Formats: sequence, structure tokens, C-alpha cells
Amino acid sequence: MEYYLPASDDEAEAADPSKYTKRAEGDHLIVLDDVAIIVEDKAVALSALSRGGKTARIRTDLTGIITKAAEQAGRMRDAIQRDGGLRSKNEGWIDLSQIREIHTIAVSLDDISTVLTATAELVQAGLLPADNIPWTVSLHDLELITELVARPAEFLLYLRRRRNPDVTVMFRAPDEMDLFLYFFEAGLWVEPDPVQVRAAFPFLLEPATAELRRYRARKPAFLTSRTDALDQWFHTRGHGGARSIQAPKPAMVPSPLAPLIDELQSRNVTGWLSIGATLLSGATDVQHKFARHGDELLNNPSPKGRSLAVPLTASVDPAEGWLFVWATRPSGADPDETDRRLRDYLRAKKHQLGLPRGVVFLYDQPTRELLDICYEGHTGPLDAALTASLSSLRPPSELHRSIHPNAKRPQSGTRNAARHKRKRKR
Repeated sequence: MEYYLPASDDEAEAADPSKYTKRAEGDHLIVLDDVAIIVEDKAVALSALSRGGKTARIRTDLTGIITKAAEQAGRMRDAIQRDGGLRSKNEGWIDLSQIREIHTIAVSLDDISTVLTATAELVQAGLLPADNIPWTVSLHDLELITELVARPAEFLLYLRRRRNPDVTVMFRAPDEMDLFLYFFEAGLWVEPDPVQVRAAFPFLLEPATAELRRYRARKPAFLTSRTDALDQWFHTRGHGGARSIQAPKPAMVPSPLAPLIDELQSRNVTGWLSIGATLLSGATDVQHKFARHGDELLNNPSPKGRSLAVPLTASVDPAEGWLFVWATRPSGADPDETDRRLRDYLRAKKHQLGLPRGVVFLYDQPTRELLDICYEGHTGPLDAALTASLSSLRPPSELHRSIHPNAKRPQSGTRNAARHKRKRKR
């Protein structure tokens, strides 16, 4: 696609896309609700001199494959972030103001996995800028990964993790598929600096000593080959016949939130892809807690309905923060009024915490059905009514309390109550 950029400082300062005169090209732009993925293809191959170890020629070839792709993808990313859209040569103005998450991918026709998995070294060598790191991947590996993922949310989560430059510092792997299969096994998670996380989200408590100690004790790991099962599946897939046995396809560790993630997609909820990837991003115990939140609220009904707000802040970038809210609608409540009230609460609470995106999972108390999933991505100032409501919100410190202190508490005088008290004293 062809689109326009400012050709001078004056055009850039005016920030009027209708008057930009510099024409630029991009290969692919995929947009789904609040997510944009920019893909640049590079058919440049490593020359014989590069394969022979000539350092100068290696840099030249890698610049053609990786650096130029990153520059082109970054140029489009910057335009979307700056202008809230693109002015296309053929389609006119493309409004992308709803985008809250942009990823860039550089696809190479040449399979040079050992180079493409060394993102940290590419940054150190000056081939990639630290503020514009695409996922560099061969076309073959990209196609294979799209066959392996069971749902789109898995792909987006891998893209989030893989573009983190710390990943290839903490996890060394000879092949892209080793990184991907480790993602299936253990998430490819790199713990961020808790001090920087606290700086990005000031409402959080100060990092505990144990957190700081654990972060400082991190050590890089070398991922050995994990592709045996993948090779068996690849070479037996599609083989028919009574005697043929197809090897199982590698899969991500099962998630207790899979049914909810699939429900988001089947309902075509706004933001289903980003919400699903965020649900998958939690540790297994966190995912189990999230899977129970709806039932815990429904097991403790209230004439006014119940709600639980959980901020997700496992990043050093404020733009990656989320607010998840589970809520119930009591019997007899007006559906429209409940919907309006929850949407207003979600927007105001996000504003209070400085979080750009959020979602409400609304359950019906009488039937226990999941009634609605409401996505919220507003990042501008609040109107007067919502601004006034901020004073009535609980302070952020309340978010650190456990869910419903009275939930499932045994009645006093029972055997279970005595056991419950003993546990609390430990």
C-alpha cells in the first residue's frame, strides 16, 4: 500500500495528513479492533561472501534484510501513532484512532534462524534501534507457527513476548522454533524490573525485597533443541492410509481460560484478540483464579450486584496495562442501566489508574450466564460527569485486597469455622 508522510519539518509541525506530500510504501497492514500488525517482506538473500564469513558483506546483507524492513515498518507505526491513521493513495484517509497496540514483523525469504533469533545482538550491533524492534522471522518459520497455534490469541501473545529484546538476552536458542516451542511449554516470559514496573504504574505497592532479589538473581538460559516432536508431526501430517499414524501436533499448555477466550472470538466481541492474549499471558495459577472469579461472585449474590476489579501491570510500558472487571447483574435490574453504569465505571477506573484498556465480564445472577463482554479503549479526558465520579471510586490501594473477605466464610461455631481460624493464625 502507498501512503503519505510529511516531506519537511513544516509539514510535520502542521501535522495535517491531508497536506503530506512524501509518498511511502508498506507491504502489509493487518488491523483487528485495537491491534495493528505491520509486516514487511524482504527477498534479499545472504550472499556467498556473507556465508563465507566476510564481516562487511554480512552487515550489508543484514541491513538489506532486517534494518530496512524495521525502518519501513517503524515509519508506518510512527505515522499511525502520530496521526491516528494513514492517508492512503488509493483509499484516502484510513482512521486508525482505535489502535492501542502495534506490532511489526520483518519476514525474510532466507532462512537464517541463528541470526534472526539474536535480537539483542542485532540491537547492540546497531542493525536495529532499541525503540523499533520488529519480530524478524523467516517465511518458513512464520508459516509453520501459524499452523501450530490453536487460536489467534496464542499468536498475538507470542508476538508480544518475542518482540521483547530481553527475551533473546535471557533465552538463547539456535532456532526460531526452539523459542516458539519453549513458549508453548513455559510462556517465554521474562520478568521485568519491578522498580520500572512501579514507575510505569505508580498505584502499585513498592516492590518487595523478595521481588527485587528474584529479579537480580535472573540468569540467561540456553534452550536446547525442542523440535523432535515437531519434526515427527511435520513429516507425518496429511498422510492417509490405514497403516499411517500421524504424530500429535505440538500444542500450548492447556489453559483454564480457553473456553472464555474461544467464547470471546465466537461472539466477535470488540477487542477479542487482545483480550484473549492478555488472559493467556498470566501464570497458570493466575489463570485459574481468573477462571473462578465469575463463579465466586455468583456464589455470593447481592441485591445490588457484585464486582471485582483487577489491574494487569506485568510490563514496564504503561501502554500495556489493562483493567479486568468481573461483575454480576442482579434479578430485576434494568439491562440498559446496568450496562451504562458498568461502562462508566470501567472508563473512570481506567482513568484513575492510568490504564489504557479494560474489559468487563458481566454475568447474570439468576441464570449464571455470561451476558456481555464490554471492551473499553478510551484514552482521552473524561467528560464532566465521569470526572465528578472519580471522587467516589475506591482508592487504588483497595485493589490489593483479596476477593470478598466474607466469601464462603463458614458460620461461627462450626467445625469448619475452627479450622478456618487456625489456618488464619499460621
